[in-house]
Amino acid sequence: MPNVSAGVPPLGKKQANLLTAVLRGVPVLGPGKETRPLTDSDIHRLLDALPPCADAQETGEVNRLRPRLLNALVGPEARRSGYVQGLPRHGVAPLLRAAGEAVRAPLVLRIVYGASTTVPLRALSYVLPAVRMASRLTEAGHRAPHLQIVLAGSLGCRVNGLSGAAVAEETTLLARCLGLLLSSLVPGRFGLYDTLPAPSVVTALDDLVRTLTPARRARVLERLGGKGGATADQQTLRYAAAHVLVHDRAAVPLTLRQGTAAPDGATVIDVGGLQERHFHAVRHLFAAGAAPGAGPGALVLSRHSVPPYTMARGGDIGLREFLDGGSPQGRPLASAVRHDLRLLWSAPLPAGLSRADAPSRGFADILQGAAS
Repeated sequence: MPNVSAGVPPLGKKQANLLTAVLRGVPVLGPGKETRPLTDSDIHRLLDALPPCADAQETGEVNRLRPRLLNALVGPEARRSGYVQGLPRHGVAPLLRAAGEAVRAPLVLRIVYGASTTVPLRALSYVLPAVRMASRLTEAGHRAPHLQIVLAGSLGCRVNGLSGAAVAEETTLLARCLGLLLSSLVPGRFGLYDTLPAPSVVTALDDLVRTLTPARRARVLERLGGKGGATADQQTLRYAAAHVLVHDRAAVPLTLRQGTAAPDGATVIDVGGLQERHFHAVRHLFAAGAAPGAGPGALVLSRHSVPPYTMARGGDIGLREFLDGGSPQGRPLASAVRHDLRLLWSAPLPAGLSRADAPSRGFADILQGAAS
C-alpha cells in the first residue's frame, strides 16, 4: 500500500524523458530582447523539484497526461502555428505544477485586457492563442478547458487616470465583439468578466505597494518604468500591484458579463503577450516573504509584442473605426499590428459566412451590429 503521507515519487526515467522532449528548446524570455531556450540540464533540475503525487493512482494519471498537456500548451506545434512564443524567466516551474494539477482539476485559460480609450481591432486576436490551445488540448484527450476573459477596464482607468466614461464605452464594444467571436469558436466554454470598481481595491493596491522594501520598490520601477502608460512612480507601482491582486490573489471582485462562469476549484493558466513577462517578474518581488503559494502562477507568452488593447504607435486601426467601415488595407501599420491582424484573419468563421474578397470582411459579418 503506498505511503500517502510521504507521497509517491512522480517521475520515472520514461516520464522524465517525455517531459524533457516537450520542453527542450522552449524559449525563456528575459527582461530585454534576450531569449534563452531551455536545455536538458535546466529541465532536469526543475523536474527534480516537482512535488510528489499523493498515491500511485494519481501518479499514473499525471504521468500519462501531463506530457500531452504541456505539449498542447508550449510544444513545437503550439509555437509553430499557435502564436505561442514561450515562457517568462520564472515560468517553467509554475507551468509544470499547473500541468500536473490540471490532470484532475478543471483547467481555465485566462486572458486579461487592460483599460483603453481606443480599443484596436487586433484586440480580438488576443484570445486566439488560448482558443487554439483549447483545441489542441481536446485533440490530445484532455477535457475542454474554460476560457476566462477578464476586462479590467474599470480597474485600469482608476490606476492610470483614464476617462471612466471613455473606457467603459470601449470595454462594452470590446465585450460585444469578443462575445460574438467566442460564441462562434468555443460556444459554451467561455466567460467574459468585468472588474468591479470597489473603492477598497484602490486601498488594497496602496497597502500592497507599502509592503515593498525600498530595494524591491526600486527594482519594480526599474523593470516597469513607462510600461502600461504610467507617467509617475506611484502609478507604476499601483499598476504592478494590480497584476498581483488580479492574477495571484483573486483579490479584485469580478462580475460575469456574458457566457458561463469559470468552474470552481480550477487550475488557472494565464495566456498573455510578451509585455506580461515584465509583470510576472515583478510579481515575484511582491511575493517575497509572503505565504507559500502566493507567488506568480503559470503564464504562457503569446507573440503579441504590443499590448493588443492599446493602439500601436507605428500605425493601427481601431475596432470602432473598422466596424464603421474602415479598413487596415493600404495604410501604414506597425509590424506588430500586421502580425496580430494576420492571426485574426486566420480564425475560422462560422458555417455560412464567407470572407468575400477581403479577409477582414468576414469579421465584419461576425461582428455585424456590435457597435450599435
